[in-house]
Amino acid sequence: MSKKVPVTDKDKEKSYYEFYARDIYVGEQEKYNRITKEPLDNALALHIDNRNDLFNLGELPGEFGWWSMDDGTALIANSTFFPEVTGEMFDWWFTWHPIDRLRYACWDSEDHYDVYLEDMAHAMDFSLSVRERHWGSIHNIWEDIGTGNTDLLRIHFMRPREMGYDESKIDTEACNALVCANVKILGNNDMPDIPVVMTHFLRPVEGGSQLRSRFWFGWQIIDGKAVKCIPDEVVIPSIGPLCLLNHNVKEFSNLSKILPEIYAMEKDNWK
Repeated sequence: MSKKVPVTDKDKEKSYYEFYARDIYVGEQEKYNRITKEPLDNALALHIDNRNDLFNLGELPGEFGWWSMDDGTALIANSTFFPEVTGEMFDWWFTWHPIDRLRYACWDSEDHYDVYLEDMAHAMDFSLSVRERHWGSIHNIWEDIGTGNTDLLRIHFMRPREMGYDESKIDTEACNALVCANVKILGNNDMPDIPVVMTHFLRPVEGGSQLRSRFWFGWQIIDGKAVKCIPDEVVIPSIGPLCLLNHNVKEFSNLSKILPEIYAMEKDNWK
């Protein structure tokens, strides 16, 4: 078993510690075998300007893989089946887990080191729906996405319409939850900040929900429109999308296994 992220003795007393203590489910090897060393054909990539195509029923081209785009940006796509999971559960998870770093570690006990919310009061505002409580939240997280380093990410979750999505199609047969954010992978003296647009798009299917994840490297959504935020001469290094795709397969494979159970046990635990 790989080394787990450290926790405290006090963490071991919490009701959800058992999810951290379990062996993480990393998913099927077949899925990792599909991750190519070279980027895929850009004709299959979902361009960020066409992100509302996620609402289309049926499969899209490029549901899995990574791309290095002609303009220097990059994209990864992942698809994960979540048995017995509803949109409510998925929205709950993104409000509930950043309240305590152990909850974040339960998601991926080998790579998720820490999280803190910039506005805890907003997450605990029970006058709002669970969905509204993660809109506008900012998560500062430390995780290893496979580079061997602990990366700091600043994730600003936003209401879907602020990210240019058609909210009228949420809570329909096309989509039962949509979690989206502007992300900055914070750099250092050797690497500049990397802007990323993140979308986790859930849709109902027989037996649960199907998650479509997209990460557009080099972009941010500003006033509802996609804006390229890297210079024209910059190319996103392949290590970023390659590592993040492997990590995304791992963390969401595990979440798909634990979410129904942890929701049933902890849905009212907001301490």
